[in-house]
Amino acid sequence: MRTAYSVNMKTIRNSILFIALLLKSMFAHGAIISGDHRFSLNGGLIHLNNPNQTSFALSAEYEYKLMPILGIGGQGSYIFADNAITQLALPGAYLHPLAGDWYVSASPVFYLQSGADDRVGARFTTYMPLALNIMTLTPVFGVDVIKGGPNYLFGLGLSI
Repeated sequence: MRTAYSVNMKTIRNSILFIALLLKSMFAHGAIISGDHRFSLNGGLIHLNNPNQTSFALSAEYEYKLMPILGIGGQGSYIFADNAITQLALPGAYLHPLAGDWYVSASPVFYLQSGADDRVGARFTTYMPLALNIMTLTPVFGVDVIKGGPNYLFGLGLSI
């Protein structure tokens, strides 16, 4: 018997496999130019439209910068809602229009929730980092376009 959760897990597995094959191909053909890594821990609020509530979320994000203007990665969150939600956004494409730390990104997003239907959609985010010596403070804004209406994300990240 196939459930919505098993379909989402298959999609997640295929997304991870796609990233691995893409990276392998890029390494084999010398397309990796800068090789910068970025890891971020974030805390913030997410406004869910279905059900209509605002909840606290903790998340982690990783980006591997392929070129000065392009990176790939992913993000995962735990949303402290009435029915807790695990949210995964991967694979993510990160575009750095000014070849700096500011980015806009897009990725598929998966909401895995106990006691409710799992949902799949698209995530669009942007952030503007504020450098503080070896760490970076980062305001984050995002929108998840998902069944039941858009979910809005407002957060503050700490990158190393």
